[in-house]
Amino acid sequence: MNTSSPTPQQPTEEHHHGISRLSYGTSVRKKVQHLSDTIHNKTQKQTPKENKNIIDLAPNPTDTKRNPHKDNKERFLALKNAFAIDSKKASKKEQFVLKVSMFSALILAIFGIGFGIFVKSMAVIFDGFVALISVGLGALSVITSRYIYKEDDDIFQYGYVRFEPMVNLFKSLVLVFVCVYAFINALQSIINGGYSVELGGAVVYSLCAFIFCAFLFIYTFFYTKLLESDLIQVDNTEWKIDCVLYLGALIAFGIIYFLPHSNETFGLYVDPTLLAILSLMLCISPIRIAIANFKDLIMVAPSEIDTKITDIMENLSNEFGFSDYDTHVAKSGRFYMVEVNILTEQNFKPTTMQEFDFIRERIEKALEIPSYKIWLSVSFTANPKWL
Repeated sequence: MNTSSPTPQQPTEEHHHGISRLSYGTSVRKKVQHLSDTIHNKTQKQTPKENKNIIDLAPNPTDTKRNPHKDNKERFLALKNAFAIDSKKASKKEQFVLKVSMFSALILAIFGIGFGIFVKSMAVIFDGFVALISVGLGALSVITSRYIYKEDDDIFQYGYVRFEPMVNLFKSLVLVFVCVYAFINALQSIINGGYSVELGGAVVYSLCAFIFCAFLFIYTFFYTKLLESDLIQVDNTEWKIDCVLYLGALIAFGIIYFLPHSNETFGLYVDPTLLAILSLMLCISPIRIAIANFKDLIMVAPSEIDTKITDIMENLSNEFGFSDYDTHVAKSGRFYMVEVNILTEQNFKPTTMQEFDFIRERIEKALEIPSYKIWLSVSFTANPKWL
C-alpha cells in the first residue's frame, strides 16, 4: 500500500528594496494595481453614463460580508481533506487525541478515588476505580493506533489492519457490560425498596465529573468527525455514557432536594429509576459499534462499496468489451480490501503492461478511497476457471 503523499511546493521569496515578499503575493498585487490603472484610464475617457455603468458593476461592500458559519465549515472541510491526504499526519493526530482521552480518564480516576476517600463515600471511590478501566482501554487504543498504519511484515503479511475492529469490538462490549451491570444494580435496588441518596460531597463530585466528561465528549466528537476514526469514536461513546450518567445523578439529586418531606418514600426510587432508564438508552451506541466491528471481523461485504465496484465494472466492461468479471470486497476498520478478476475477450490484446495499469488506475480513482486505506487487487484472465 502506498502511504506517501505529495509534498506541496513552497512559494519562493523575492527581495525588493530590502523587503521580503512571497512571489505569488507580489504577482497578485501587480495584477490588482494593473487592473486598477486600466479602469482609471477608461473612466477618464468615457462619458458620465458609461462611468455610471462601471460604478454599478463594482462590488457592493455589503455583498462581501462572509457567513462565519460557512467559513468555519469550509475550514473544517479543508482540514479534513488535508488529513485524508497525509496519512502520517492523521495518524499522529489520532494518537494525540487518544492519549488526551487516556490521560483524562486517569485524572478522573485519581480525582474520584481521592475525593471519595476525603468525603468517605464508597460509591465515589468505586466510580474512580471504574474510571481506571477506561485508562486501560485507552492505552489499548493508543497501541492499536500505532500499529494499524505499519507496513506488512513476515508475521503479519496482510498488515495490522485487523487489530482495529478487534479492539473496538472488545471496548464496545466492555461498555455494554457496564451499562447492563448498571441496569441490573438499579433494578435490584428498585425491587429492594430503593435507597436514600446522601447529598453534599456526592453532588460536588458529580458536578465536577459531568463538566469534565462533557468537555472530553465535545473534544473527541470533533476529532471523530474530522479524522473519521473508529478508535476515537469508541472513546467518544465512552465519554458520552459517563457524561449522561453523571447528568442523571445530578438530576436525581435535584429532584430529591426539592421533594416535599411527605414524599420521602418516592425519593428512594428516583436515583435507581433514572439509572435504569439511562443505562438502557446508553446501551444502544456501544451495541451498534460492536455489531459494525463484528461484521468487519467476519468480513461481511460493505453494501456501499460492493454496489460501487459493481457499477464501475459494468461501465468498464461496456467500454473495453470484457466478457465477465468477479468482485470481492471486505472492510476491516478503516481499511478496504477489493479484489477484481476480469475475464477478457479473445480480441483483447493489449500491447503493453501500461494498458493493464491504466484500467487499475481507473478502478482506483472511481472508488474514491485514499490509496493508504485500500488493498486493491486487479487480475486479468482469458480462462473462466480463474474467475
